[in-house]
Amino acid sequence: MVDAEEILGRVADSGSTICQYPEDAEILIVNTCGFIDDSKKESIDTILKAAKLKDDAQCKKLIVTGCLAQRYPQELRKEVPEIDHVVGLKDFDKLTDLSGSGQKRGKDHSAQCNDDWRNRIRLTPKHYAYLRISDGCDNNCTYCSIPGIRGKFYSRTIENILEEAIIMAGEGVKEINVISQDTTSYGTDLYGKQQLHVLLEKLSKIKGIEWIRILYTHPRHFYPELIHVIGQQEKICKYIDLPIQHINDTILAKMGRSVNHAYVESLIDDLRSHIANLFLRTSVIVGFPGETDEHYDELLKFVKAVQFERLGVFTYSKEDNTPAASFKKQIPQKIKEQRLREVMLTQQEIVLKIHKDLVGTSISAIIDEKDESNNGWLGRTYGDAPDVDSRVIIQGNHVKAGDIKNMVITGTVGYDLTATSIKSGKRSK
Repeated sequence: MVDAEEILGRVADSGSTICQYPEDAEILIVNTCGFIDDSKKESIDTILKAAKLKDDAQCKKLIVTGCLAQRYPQELRKEVPEIDHVVGLKDFDKLTDLSGSGQKRGKDHSAQCNDDWRNRIRLTPKHYAYLRISDGCDNNCTYCSIPGIRGKFYSRTIENILEEAIIMAGEGVKEINVISQDTTSYGTDLYGKQQLHVLLEKLSKIKGIEWIRILYTHPRHFYPELIHVIGQQEKICKYIDLPIQHINDTILAKMGRSVNHAYVESLIDDLRSHIANLFLRTSVIVGFPGETDEHYDELLKFVKAVQFERLGVFTYSKEDNTPAASFKKQIPQKIKEQRLREVMLTQQEIVLKIHKDLVGTSISAIIDEKDESNNGWLGRTYGDAPDVDSRVIIQGNHVKAGDIKNMVITGTVGYDLTATSIKSGKRSK
């Protein structure tokens, strides 16, 4: 999303007109993901739809960029001859030149991370935005292709990030979602030590920013100062995205996660004891090579015991040029999918219980958009990130997009909550 917003800013700044509909455009730029099988398939399907517009619409040139372009440039050119240019992540400066929209701006990739936000055209609603604080990854988990795609970890400077956040606040952004491949490692390359807690404290002082949400943390890299800041700073949402991926020691070691069951359990206890009313999100992988029934059962029991407020589950995706792709005892797809369904059904019961316990209580929520089907509004609690978590269906017309209000939870609809607003105010539960 952030890459796409920065690409849009580049081409618009150099003179191109951005079209609302792809059918009207002379030049199409498809920004791809290439992380796991599902995202690669979605990217390929989108490229093929765009290629068809070269025959059926105004399109004269098709450019493919992003992670899939970085990872498989030759294969894309061979398999989809309609593509005119394939542009990798380190070559975004070529896009304005290739799109015929003006001069190209030569920069290295780390400079892009610091500077391309200046002309960024945000695609999110006015009241929330994603704030990228670093890029790349040095963790080298054995299943993950990201280090090979996006390169080594590097951070933006605190001053540069704050400058962007201040501009966002001036444009009406109330909720900042802090992102990176590993937010908890922020600053280690620039400052020689972790600095996320320092950055969060400074972001909390920006007038107009009311919510700060932290995504993509690594269990190994949590530290006491960070936990303290999350617990104490009022503007920081009591929401942590903590992908554990698995809990069995053997599988965690094969994944290269640098943690074990006891460590993860202790960290979760620490987080919940120091951060009141915490919503804890995690993601897990089932069907990793060598995962036995016993390994999987340990994971399922852990999910049941911990009662994560939010959880996503993925089947293991065998990725080219990753160590795990050559591991023995690859798990059949049917077993992977069976395990995924079982975890999701278990989590469904957990979420329904958590949501039923919320009925009758008040909780802070942000209003996202009009709900045309019910003549009301759709929003999210502080425990729900955009696009990936639950929603709140708000009755009545006495709010507007971007409002942050205390809501009385009145019921549940599937994974979602229903609510009425009571007053403006601070988070409560």
